[in-house]
Amino acid sequence: MHSPRQLAQRRILYAMAWFVFLFCSSVIATGMVVGRTSPSVAQEIAQPDSGDGDGTDDTGELADAQLEEAVASPPPAEAEQVEEALDEAPAEQAAADSEAAEEAAPDNAAADAVDEQAAQPETFELSRMKGEESSFFEKFISFFGIFALLGVAWLMSTNRRKVDWKLVGIGTGLQLLFALFIFYVPGGQKVFEVATVAVSKLLEFTNTGADFIFSSYVTGSVEGGLINFAFAVLPTIIFFSALMTVLYHLGIMQKLVHMFAWVMQRTMGISGAESMSAAANIFVGQTEAPLVVKPFVKNMTLSELMVVMTGGFATVAGGVLAIYVGMMEPSFPDIAGHLLAASVMSAPAALVIAKIIYPETDRPVTAGKLEMEDLREDVNVLDAASRGAAEGMKLALNVAAMLLAFIALIELVNYLITWPSMMINKSTLGSLAEAFAAGGMALPEGCDPATVADAAVVGCVETMQAAPGMAASWIAPVITMQDIFGYIFWPFAWVMGVPFEDCYTIARLLGEKMVINELVAYGSLQQLLLDPNVVLSERSIIIATYALCGFANFGSIGIQLGGIGGIAPERKGDLARIALRAMFGGTLAAFMTATIAGILI
Repeated sequence: MHSPRQLAQRRILYAMAWFVFLFCSSVIATGMVVGRTSPSVAQEIAQPDSGDGDGTDDTGELADAQLEEAVASPPPAEAEQVEEALDEAPAEQAAADSEAAEEAAPDNAAADAVDEQAAQPETFELSRMKGEESSFFEKFISFFGIFALLGVAWLMSTNRRKVDWKLVGIGTGLQLLFALFIFYVPGGQKVFEVATVAVSKLLEFTNTGADFIFSSYVTGSVEGGLINFAFAVLPTIIFFSALMTVLYHLGIMQKLVHMFAWVMQRTMGISGAESMSAAANIFVGQTEAPLVVKPFVKNMTLSELMVVMTGGFATVAGGVLAIYVGMMEPSFPDIAGHLLAASVMSAPAALVIAKIIYPETDRPVTAGKLEMEDLREDVNVLDAASRGAAEGMKLALNVAAMLLAFIALIELVNYLITWPSMMINKSTLGSLAEAFAAGGMALPEGCDPATVADAAVVGCVETMQAAPGMAASWIAPVITMQDIFGYIFWPFAWVMGVPFEDCYTIARLLGEKMVINELVAYGSLQQLLLDPNVVLSERSIIIATYALCGFANFGSIGIQLGGIGGIAPERKGDLARIALRAMFGGTLAAFMTATIAGILI
């Protein structure tokens, strides 16, 4: 029997070995990616520079010069013929242009339409994406990523010998079936499209209600700077909260939850409380889902509590999902369908990861049972709608306050991290720039940058003037917390199937999600999509959409401890003991969902 210290040492060694393996795999992938020739490189190879290095073809210039000389000085016998031909050329060209204009008249309308469309406000278009077709290599990396993520969960396990690998295989297969239904089955694709249109329509209803309160702030008839998150996005929470409360009062949500729970219980062999909580997480949030199994929480095993918490971290509430759609839809029109798919696929993924990290060693009280707490507490539909709106208002204010506080805190942390670098640069290299300027590092008098010789002088002077800044960035580089997590999550982005050149960018978003929350991460993703200087592949964007969909961040640990602990105060100690593992488990579950999406897209 190993002591706790020995077990901890072994886990550290396992983790180090695993990350070394991931690093070596990424190095191999780097070589394969670099070895592939891009189309632009192929074009350059096909059309080499034969000139003097300025990108022009000397042979072509010589031929053009000879032709101009021949036209300018024709033989005496043919001079008059050349002049007549030159006089007739404009008339013939004008006639040809008029005929071409008449033939191209039907196409002018289409061209005008294209020009008008291009004049519209800039949004994210598929034409800005790189590599729309996923290669076999990228899909293979995603397939490999499933085993890599399961391996990380196994390293975190409290009892590796008790892991039920049959349950893991069935749960992963169930997740894959959900994905196949959504991506490949015609009926599933239709559901995907209908869901996207339905959510978009619901957002229009939200705008109608918000327009009555905030008027032109919603419609966009004011300056763009005034159309902000508070007026354009937060009203969505209030409407969706009221809608979900009405659906629960009518019993519609209970039937949907029971259907998903029945499928997971029958296929995976888990307890009724676990399956009901996991299914409820598809539709409601991390504090509302445990209410579905409220009477059973106090008697749950530690493995069941792990499932409840991991499911809350791996999924999002319907109202919050609508926020993501409202934020991202202008730049990524298909975001609603992908987020709904992520919510469904993450439920079995959370069960799989939770059962690996904390295997079941006891017999659950609800084994073989499928019971659900009746959440209806309203007199009628109007009462339900009013209560839901009031709760949505509280949630909207909570979200706004949370974003304000966390964004400010992350800026403070970044300042504290970068402050030493800025001080080093200022103290040790600040005088270097002054020395260059005082030492005559300026353009010589009478220097004309238009000439080749003087341009070389300009380049040398500018390089010397920029030398202090380049030296500062090398001696004391400015690193933010997002940069740090970008390096930490880089292997995870790669094993999910993100193209190599986009891994660091997506890894920074994953770090933002864990440190701050998913709202900030989706906001950063939206800024990347609208930035004309940033070009991400469609594959990277879709994988990031799935990986960011979840409440797995440090702030949510407190939310769950307060919410679930309020249901069963006697289990607060157990909840606190497994909370950190559950948060990392929810992160891995979201990554698994993104990995499976990477296999199929």
